Amino acid sequence: PPASTSGLCFKKLNVTTRAYKLVIHRLARKVVVDSVIQALPFSREGLSVQDTGAMYVVETPAGISIKWAHVTGIIDLQYGPHSHTPLKTEGLCGVCNGDPTDDLKMQNRTIITNMEEMEMFIKSWEIEKSFDVTTRRPVRNCTEDNCTYCMELLNRSIFIPCHKKVSPQEFCEKMWINSTYFWNYECDALSAYVTLCNKHNICIKWRTPDYCSLSCPEGKEYQPCVQPCEAKTCLNKWFYEDSPCSYLREDCVCKNGTILHRTDSDLCIPEEKCTCTDNRGQPRSAGEIWSGSTRGCCMYNCLENGSIISVEPECSEDPPLVCEREGEVIIQVIEERACCPKKVCECNMSLCDAIIPTCKPNEKLVVGYHPLSCCPQYRCECDPSVCFNASHLDCREDQFIVEAKQEDPCCFSYLCVCESCIEPVPLCNEGEILTVDPNTIHYCCPHYYCVCDENLCSEPPKNCTDDMILVKKKIPGQCCPEWHCEKDDVCIFQEVTVLNPGQSVIQYLDGDLCYTIQCLQEKDQKTGFNALHFTMVNCSQQCEAHQIYVPSSSHHTCCGTCQNVSCSFHTENGTLIVYEEGSTWSSNCTNYKCERTAVGAIILGSSVVCPPFNDTECTKNGGIVQMYNDGCCKTCKKEERICQKMTIRTTIRKNDCISQSPINVASCDGKCPSATIFNVNIDSHLRFCKCCRESGTRNLTVPLHCSGNGTDIMYVIQEPIDCSCQWN
Repeated sequence: PPASTSGLCFKKLNVTTRAYKLVIHRLARKVVVDSVIQALPFSREGLSVQDTGAMYVVETPAGISIKWAHVTGIIDLQYGPHSHTPLKTEGLCGVCNGDPTDDLKMQNRTIITNMEEMEMFIKSWEIEKSFDVTTRRPVRNCTEDNCTYCMELLNRSIFIPCHKKVSPQEFCEKMWINSTYFWNYECDALSAYVTLCNKHNICIKWRTPDYCSLSCPEGKEYQPCVQPCEAKTCLNKWFYEDSPCSYLREDCVCKNGTILHRTDSDLCIPEEKCTCTDNRGQPRSAGEIWSGSTRGCCMYNCLENGSIISVEPECSEDPPLVCEREGEVIIQVIEERACCPKKVCECNMSLCDAIIPTCKPNEKLVVGYHPLSCCPQYRCECDPSVCFNASHLDCREDQFIVEAKQEDPCCFSYLCVCESCIEPVPLCNEGEILTVDPNTIHYCCPHYYCVCDENLCSEPPKNCTDDMILVKKKIPGQCCPEWHCEKDDVCIFQEVTVLNPGQSVIQYLDGDLCYTIQCLQEKDQKTGFNALHFTMVNCSQQCEAHQIYVPSSSHHTCCGTCQNVSCSFHTENGTLIVYEEGSTWSSNCTNYKCERTAVGAIILGSSVVCPPFNDTECTKNGGIVQMYNDGCCKTCKKEERICQKMTIRTTIRKNDCISQSPINVASCDGKCPSATIFNVNIDSHLRFCKCCRESGTRNLTVPLHCSGNGTDIMYVIQEPIDCSCQWN
């Protein structure tokens, strides 16, 4: 993952002693002691803070040493030199004496042995006004939780040299599985592991540009294994020696040929730039000259020995300046943030000789300037403020306001004046009358238009011949029509018959051929009359094989009619059958007959009528649906049922008493044999009949509810035990 996803970002460190409260801002490179920013190094009453350029080093009165790396943000916390006796700290983290049995010692020296009293232990170490937090996170281990991914990360070949000193299993149990933070930021987890390896002086080059890269400030470069604790700076370059730390670390160091300007800065510069430092903290080389103030001109020079002296600015001679306006003279001025004087032209009023005129009571004195002179020019102008305030007029939309001078030339009044008319008065043609729009008469420019009156047009000519008619043609955009002679809108057939458009005439020729002549609406370009349309029809060829042709008796109808002498019928499979007059046949449940009529033979059809039939009722009663009448109708055929006992569901009623629900009652149903035989002895038929009757009965008790008196009674009925055919 890229470094930008890192979440290990300790920004502030708060160290509180009995005498001071120290806050270190790592990113801002600022140290605050008791709310006051302090310059480093700082040392008072056993508390010391210094910035080595690579890290903050804090020593506390309790002998605790804190090293906080600027780049990685990793904090190394340890006790003082090993030669000193370690201090036994106490608190929420336990007693640091190597004995785990007294880690739950309260502030009153009482040791908690029952885990249920943990809240009492926590409260004993709370300081005044602290939050009442009593929640303790359970300790996790890799046996119960999953450390697989952590082990996969640390089992890479790059980390194997450190496995003997820092066990991956122990790291995953104590760091990874107990800090859910590391689950989302594997780069920070690996950085913590490498830091432990560095404490054993094991160098691991594990970062790549594509994996957990560490971004360095401009001018610095990343090094995976840095030994010196203190960086070389402009202040210690003369006596600097590589003072190795007790262990390695990752860091961003100045590139070759550069050193740190100050320990509290990330600025890397060449050593020759270390000669001087200006009042803004910027490095300056020997011989460099600069301006030391934002306003005015304060020039400084850096000497070889590191001293800074003020110098006079070197000002070059400006080119000669020529003042072109009357009354101007050349002066020298020093502009803001400029070091050298500048020549400018400035007006000298003592060189001006303008005379101030005396103005009339209705005038005022006005001061003006000419582009070629800086001297003021005076003149008298009218003063409208002394005039009577003429009220503004509300002019029409086709007018505008003008100022008209009164008797006093300085005062004026307002007038509404018509604008010039842009739209010209139209010129009317023959038959047109110039008319003005009555709705625009009161405007400055009334609206004129021409109105057509055909009565004013000239008389039409009357020089058409007898076979011509006078035609009026309306011209778009023209008032008077144009007249001309045209042939009449008729058709001339054989120079004798006159037909109007849409009329037709019939002419018979030999045989069954017939011509129809129709007068069209279109003109014939050759004759000038309307065009004729000729149509020939062979009347006999239009009749079918079972028809005869009957000529027309009307002079207005060209052909006669085809009359049937037999009937043609198409079956369902498309076969054509011709039936003679009087024939009958059936097809698809329809009866047909070829009937002779006055207009010829026609087919009369009638559907086969079937009695109403219910398929469901037939099958429900034990019948079978069968077709008859060539499959057009349905009938129900019932099979004979033998005598047998059947169960029916019925409601028992006795007067006003009734069963609460239908009950099952047995009954006999079915057919039995019967016959008649002629007996010669009695000279008559003997009848033999058997009935479907019960073969023994049994009592069935049914509870009934009587609505009259609201009582329940037990009613006994009989039902057959079995059924059989028996003689009457």
